[in-house]
Amino acid sequence: MASLIGNNKLSLKNQEFKDQTIRSLWLKGVDQLKKYSITDSALECELLVRSALGYTKSEFYSHLPDTVNEHEMILINQLIQRRLIGEPTPYILGTKEFYGIDFNVSKDVLIPRPETELLVDLALAQNKEGCLIADIGTGSGCIAVSIASHLPNLKIIAVDKSIDALRMARKNIMMHDMMDRIDLVNSDLLTAFKPGLKFDLIVSNPPYVPKDIYETLDKEIQLEPTIALNGGTDGLDIIRCLLQQANTMLSDGGSLLFEVFSDNSNEAFRLTSELIPMSRVTMHSDLLGLPRVIEAQKVL
Repeated sequence: MASLIGNNKLSLKNQEFKDQTIRSLWLKGVDQLKKYSITDSALECELLVRSALGYTKSEFYSHLPDTVNEHEMILINQLIQRRLIGEPTPYILGTKEFYGIDFNVSKDVLIPRPETELLVDLALAQNKEGCLIADIGTGSGCIAVSIASHLPNLKIIAVDKSIDALRMARKNIMMHDMMDRIDLVNSDLLTAFKPGLKFDLIVSNPPYVPKDIYETLDKEIQLEPTIALNGGTDGLDIIRCLLQQANTMLSDGGSLLFEVFSDNSNEAFRLTSELIPMSRVTMHSDLLGLPRVIEAQKVL
């Protein structure tokens, strides 16, 4: 009898060692991502495994000892392989959190980044209830939706040159039930609007990376839309156009807020003062102390 019990214990131990558990697949994936110098490899791999299994964060950790079936194991490995060849995790998952809100994303739109949340903070600080806002280069719609979620009594026009980006923005606006508050317009910056229309607030995360720097960016960043990143020779081509157009379309006391590349922020500041002459121009830094957003408020 003792011999039988001992054999059973040995058999169970060997079986547990051979089984592919969620924990073992996760840790294996983390090691693979680390070898490719992927930062936050533990978190990224967790997100990929959770996506494959359809688990929330708490479900993932409570089921770590569980074994997975062959189909689940193949799916997990496929997602990890996609990450290893350079595809950004948000594109693999199809979602990205921004300002505490989940957004659908695809290769048609720029992946929302934490530093851009400063743009939303500053927009909300304007406290322009009932005002008309333009979000230029809306992409996924993350800025427009985030502002609208905190300021219910206003109208936002979300603008993008890319039809594919507008389709994604529409998906997010519908998901967050804001179709009655956010309009979508296909336009190259503000060119589609009639003269005389005035906005109380214009926000934008324009393409601002200088061409020579853009060409050296990591492969995974270059998978994002070029139109949303490449700002031309000095990174200020689109910003110049935006400033010229905003100067005639801001209401008295209205403000323009736009994100900048820290390396050319001083030149962007100078251009803003030059192209919107009747304004008070302020540079805002992000949490790392880097110049991030320029604000130009039209002087009454």
